[in-house]
Amino acid sequence: MSTDDVAVGAVVRYPRTGTVGKVVRIEEIDGWRYAEIDSTGLYYRVDELIGADKTVGKVEKKAHSLEDYLKEHKEFQEQLEEVWSRGTDQSCEGGG
Repeated sequence: MSTDDVAVGAVVRYPRTGTVGKVVRIEEIDGWRYAEIDSTGLYYRVDELIGADKTVGKVEKKAHSLEDYLKEHKEFQEQLEEVWSRGTDQSCEGGG
């Protein structure tokens, strides 16, 4: 999708974050064209957007049970505690 193809009503994707939405407004700010996307209400530089139909791959949602989430949370908590226990001397420096 070229920058000329980005128009109000076009469905676009911002590859850096994966944000997808419909263009609701286009404005020129400081010499750059920006498109407002309905899903976020934020402006994105038109030259950094791609058509949503050009996204590669299929997004698959994986079903997770409550037990899966609890297991993942517990593992994450354990990793976090391990990092804190060996990665800090518990001091609080301001660095300034």
